[in-house]
Amino acid sequence: MYSKSSTNHQLPPSAAPTNSTSDGEGTLTEQLHAETRSLRDALDIRTQENALLYEVISTIGSTLKLDEVLHHLVDTVVRATTCQIAFIYIFDKEKERLVLVGTSEQHQHLVGKISMALGEGIAGWVALHRTAVFLKDGAMEDPRFCYFPELEEEKFQSIMTVPIIAKDRHLIGVITLQAVAPHEFTEQHQRFITNTASLVANAIENAQLYENTQRKLSILTSLSILSQTISSGLYLDDMLRSLATLTVQIMEADLCVIMLVDQAREQPIDHTRQQRLLVHATSPNLNERANFHPIDIDRHILEQLREANEAAFISKAAHKQTHIFEHKHLSFDQLNPLTDTHYKALISAPLIAGSEQLGLINCYFQHQRRYTPEDHTLLTTIANQAAIAIKNSYLVNLLAQKNLVKGFFEDLMHGTSESEELIKQRASFLGCDLSRLHTVVMIEITHLDDQHTPPPSPSGTRKKERVTANNETTTSEDEATLHSTVLQTKYKRINTLIRRRIQDTYPGSVLHEYENTLTCIIAASKDPSGTRLKNWLQDLARQIQNEHIIRLSVGIGNTCQNISDYRRGFAEAKEALQMGQSLVQEQDRPLITHFNDLGVYRYLYKIAYMDDLRDVYQDQVALIDHYDQRKNTELLDTLETYLECAGNLTKTSERLFVHRNTLIQRLERLQSICEINLQERSNWLTLQVAIKVYKLRSGKL
Repeated sequence: MYSKSSTNHQLPPSAAPTNSTSDGEGTLTEQLHAETRSLRDALDIRTQENALLYEVISTIGSTLKLDEVLHHLVDTVVRATTCQIAFIYIFDKEKERLVLVGTSEQHQHLVGKISMALGEGIAGWVALHRTAVFLKDGAMEDPRFCYFPELEEEKFQSIMTVPIIAKDRHLIGVITLQAVAPHEFTEQHQRFITNTASLVANAIENAQLYENTQRKLSILTSLSILSQTISSGLYLDDMLRSLATLTVQIMEADLCVIMLVDQAREQPIDHTRQQRLLVHATSPNLNERANFHPIDIDRHILEQLREANEAAFISKAAHKQTHIFEHKHLSFDQLNPLTDTHYKALISAPLIAGSEQLGLINCYFQHQRRYTPEDHTLLTTIANQAAIAIKNSYLVNLLAQKNLVKGFFEDLMHGTSESEELIKQRASFLGCDLSRLHTVVMIEITHLDDQHTPPPSPSGTRKKERVTANNETTTSEDEATLHSTVLQTKYKRINTLIRRRIQDTYPGSVLHEYENTLTCIIAASKDPSGTRLKNWLQDLARQIQNEHIIRLSVGIGNTCQNISDYRRGFAEAKEALQMGQSLVQEQDRPLITHFNDLGVYRYLYKIAYMDDLRDVYQDQVALIDHYDQRKNTELLDTLETYLECAGNLTKTSERLFVHRNTLIQRLERLQSICEINLQERSNWLTLQVAIKVYKLRSGKL
């Protein structure tokens, strides 16, 4: 490797031209001696220049580390030109500024801190115009001069600045040399610096390529370790801590903080609510300092992060209290959980799995930093991989919890040999206090369009085929499968919405999901009659139907006080759900049925669906209904109302909103059709039951 002490070359000033005659008396010999000396001097200059250029080449070839190359080059050009100081600037394409990367020893502390725009100062002018500038003296009086007090430029009046240009003519940087005036920059000096700039261009490009390659290799290695960490099966907290440590290394950050959405507060469909982010892991580990606070953040802020290509960049000025965020609607504080921080910059990326916002990953830096697209892509890649791992961990926990809930519900529904105390302990583990009143509720989710879908064709019929816009042949079976998949996804989303609404409004409730049915044990200490719960479910069902074209059918049982009551509660909720769907045939509105609303139909329901039930009363009721259908009359409803009013003509006419004479005419018509004596009171109860059973069977309630 090149050593500074190995050579001490210096380009001498140009030799003064020798006069070939002296008062016309010079001899030929003297003339030849003078020319020889001139040639020898020129040869010495070229020899020294070549030696210096060789030294530059040796320096460039000795290492690919940019800082070492620049350090040796600065020393060489200073010695070659007898200047007092030298500066090498590299053009940063992202910032569009010249950044100081190499200088003499006394100004090393300014490397990376001094920068200027194209056209700013003499160096900026040279970079903009790709033209060298040589000023023997009066540099500070030049209109292009820009004063940097840190560089103590008032000491120097002579400046030589040349551009560093690559072979393809794109700008790499500039070299500036300064000396105390007056300083003669000879033709040899200019040629040497120009040649040196050409060599430096290749050196800088090679060094940058080497550093980028080394960094990418390091990143790939770290990403490989990251992938192994994510798939290692560690517990969530352990995995997040390892992830934070690797992220610090990959992003070259001073601190990494991973925050996750508080699952208990998340409302994925209700966009008016806030989400709370909690710190789960840091690197270095700062948990002992307890200097983190939860962040209550509006959902639209996380949406803005996602819209910004799933990453956001934040920078905070070191000398200001105001914060600057690349997106005009976001600020440093909104995404910063640190209560006492000396960090000056933050880059943040959302953790997103599918369409679900899981949290944020933040990288902090102690110095100001401008983020590149590579930083953006890198942190987004880390965040995407982390989000998948976090989501998988959630799903594993959810599956385990579902199995616990399923077993708990089955034991309550069918009875168990376990003691009441053990059942209550299991309930407490799930967040439910069975020592208080609860109500069993069953909710069935149905898409409104499905209620009018015709039945599938018989298996023996030929499947219908059609050609899509992409000339792909599909069958009705394919379409049915696709339709079913879409519906199941929608049902799951609605199930999640209902679950979170119930748990928010009725804390301590436990829910079990199976296909499109949600079975709930809802806390009812303040609502033993179930009236408030029924009204709340009615409002929820109406809102969901309006927003999502989904119909909710709900069955509500009576409140349960003891463990033994829950078996009855499940049966009541199921019966209320099934019978409510049969009793009310209005398919376009939500159906909320409390077990106590069933009335006499609870006793008639099973009888109505017995195939062997048939007698003269059923035949007569059917005869009247067929007559109504043919003649477009309402005789069956008239008879039912007449029987409910116990044969009172006045009450019947008022309820039917018809004149008394009209009612009498209808009754006469009924008697002419029906073989049963309608005036005989002993027939009335049987006829009432027969009408209700007939309507249950025919779905005309």
